[in-house]
Amino acid sequence: MGLNDVNNMSETTQWIYKGKEILKPVFETQLVGMSRAVIGLPMDHIFDRFKTLIQAQQNNSFRQLFLESYRRNGIFRGIFAGFSSQITIQIFKQYYRWPMMIFIPKFFKEQLPQPIMDRAPTLHKALTGVTIALFESFITCPFERVKCQLMTQTESKSVLKYMWQHDGGLKGFTRDLFTGMEIMMLKQVVSWTNYLYWDHKVRYYFKQHPQSQLRIEQIIFCSVLTAIPNILIVQPFDAIKTQFQMENNQQFKNLTIWNAFKKVYQEKGISGFYAGWQMRFCQFLFQALLTTPIMDYLERQHGLPLETL
Repeated sequence: MGLNDVNNMSETTQWIYKGKEILKPVFETQLVGMSRAVIGLPMDHIFDRFKTLIQAQQNNSFRQLFLESYRRNGIFRGIFAGFSSQITIQIFKQYYRWPMMIFIPKFFKEQLPQPIMDRAPTLHKALTGVTIALFESFITCPFERVKCQLMTQTESKSVLKYMWQHDGGLKGFTRDLFTGMEIMMLKQVVSWTNYLYWDHKVRYYFKQHPQSQLRIEQIIFCSVLTAIPNILIVQPFDAIKTQFQMENNQQFKNLTIWNAFKKVYQEKGISGFYAGWQMRFCQFLFQALLTTPIMDYLERQHGLPLETL
């Protein structure tokens, strides 16, 4: 529809037309995001489940933990423990994440002064990462707490009922749900800024032109190259988050973040921060293989003006 056609519309019709133009890309990104969650969730959950178990128990034997989980509680309550909480978290996350990942960088790019953007060309991505991380940490912390409890409990039980009975009322229950909020917020800020920075840098390194579509081999390279810094930088924060939110968290839940880092280092050394890194690498690589082409497509369709990328 041309500009003259829009100008000839009544004020109400123009408002409806502009509303559709704004909401259409938002709905598309939400639909694509939720579809990506549903497609990848079963495999993603297995990686996350055993990465969390390895971090909680400091046992690097995937095979041993897999067999123990299966023998103790079977497939659904053992291997897929926490799946109900995970699917709720992931669909909800993907619903709001994709519009934020696509449209917030565009907003910051338009608002930041050009001299600042010239000195820091990826600043809009960093600010996007911080924005999403702070929003997400507050919204999803209770879900993450329940999920981590489900994944690390030794016996299958109703986590919410158990927490309510042992926390001494609503105040204690609420405090328990937000256990690990500080380390989760820190981990999310580091994770999001790290991911968006490397994803942007690596994708556009391989592209001859911003409109170019990534080839299969380029998607694989991008996924691997964004996974490596994620493991190196984010994994220690994720390991501490698990210590705060797992079932047997009595030794950590009242510690400061700094003291929690010191405790893990004194007891396990550097390897304690990277327990489960193999599972996390496989999980992130799997996620990136799904996310990279979707991110590239949506950014070309609805994101930053192509000439500014």
